[in-house]
Amino acid sequence: MKKITNAAMIGDLGVTLIQRVVQEMGFLWYPTGGTEAGIDGTIEIRHKETGEATNFIIQVQSKASEGPFQAETATGFEYLCAERDIDYWMNGNTPVILIRSRPSRNEAYWISIQHYFADPAMRASRKIRFDKSANRFDVSSRAQLEALALPVSTGIDLGSEPRNEIIYSDLVPVRSLPECYYTARTEFANQKSVLAELASSRKHFPRGFVFHGKAIYSFHDLGEGTWSAVREAGTVERNTTADWAHAAEPQQSRLFVELLNATLRDQLYGDGISFSKMEDCFFMRGGEDLQDQSRSYESRRKAATRTVFKAYRSKKDKEQISYYRHAAFSGRFVSYGGRWYLQITPTYRFTKDGFRSSHLSALALSGIKRLENNQAVHGQVVMWASLLREQTLFSTNQLIQFDELLQFSLDHGFDDAAWLKREPAGPSLILEDAGQGGLL
Repeated sequence: MKKITNAAMIGDLGVTLIQRVVQEMGFLWYPTGGTEAGIDGTIEIRHKETGEATNFIIQVQSKASEGPFQAETATGFEYLCAERDIDYWMNGNTPVILIRSRPSRNEAYWISIQHYFADPAMRASRKIRFDKSANRFDVSSRAQLEALALPVSTGIDLGSEPRNEIIYSDLVPVRSLPECYYTARTEFANQKSVLAELASSRKHFPRGFVFHGKAIYSFHDLGEGTWSAVREAGTVERNTTADWAHAAEPQQSRLFVELLNATLRDQLYGDGISFSKMEDCFFMRGGEDLQDQSRSYESRRKAATRTVFKAYRSKKDKEQISYYRHAAFSGRFVSYGGRWYLQITPTYRFTKDGFRSSHLSALALSGIKRLENNQAVHGQVVMWASLLREQTLFSTNQLIQFDELLQFSLDHGFDDAAWLKREPAGPSLILEDAGQGGLL
């Protein structure tokens, strides 16, 4: 009598499970049927809303069983591929996914072969490690399969998922500025000489001013005694800030931005944040003891803490400090729709003594930028936006006040997991409170 083995029946059940899930996604399933060399079927991406078929396909190799998976734990398991199977899958011109399933339990898991074995070390091992949460093959995998099948160059849009999503920008709106600014004529030749004269009094003086055309511009009242040594008597004028802020002439607009920058530098200095002219960024200063520092702030959902100053010791001599890392950002004032914003670009500054730049700066910055992912960068933007809004002991009279980070609400969203699947393989870095969501 003819016999059909249990293994063959389980294999058919595995393919049937795959077909059902694919159809639930709204895609098309084409079983190979008959003789095949390592591909059990093909998925064709289909636009669920319009029914349009795309002719973009993914080939599927099914591996079903009913017993425990290899090296199975509560969170994952392994699968050892044959060398010839890997060669066959990798040499084609179509994406291939491997699906391991246990039909009787209605569970299946998948991995993109080309992505997984792109790493030579992984390919040499021939071993795949499945994560039961991240690699689950069900309807939630739909967006990831779309991203896998559709080449970026096609420009085809299958439609975004109808759901509410908040997009966070890197723009912090300026809530308010002083109603007035002041100008005064001066006999000094440049800003450096004005600063030197003010410093000679050995008294605290505001540095939030700009020098242009033998005149001083500031949000501070130039009629006060602090400025008497650098202004010409009887030349102080009081003007409306709003008129200057929205000036159409490019030169006037650039001068206004200079004043905003100078005011912000002076404002943040009292809160432990200095400005590096050489590296064009604001950075957290180290304390006199150069001990590691953290700052608390309000993230999007809760109070959070982030390390903002940290010492890194030499690998050769643990008693020596190799460099100090400062949390930093580049800030640029921009105007959109008649409103001013501060655009935040997170970065780091590396010093050899807490002040002077380290000769390792370029190498260290390049290394950390390669490791950071989108969430890490977003978390830093959120931190700086929060710190800019803070009213501290030194900044209770902030001349420039900021609102919360600009955000947008969308009716359709992106599946972050699907896009992350397409990022290059390698280590990533999430620094403390990385937050959620994306940057615009």
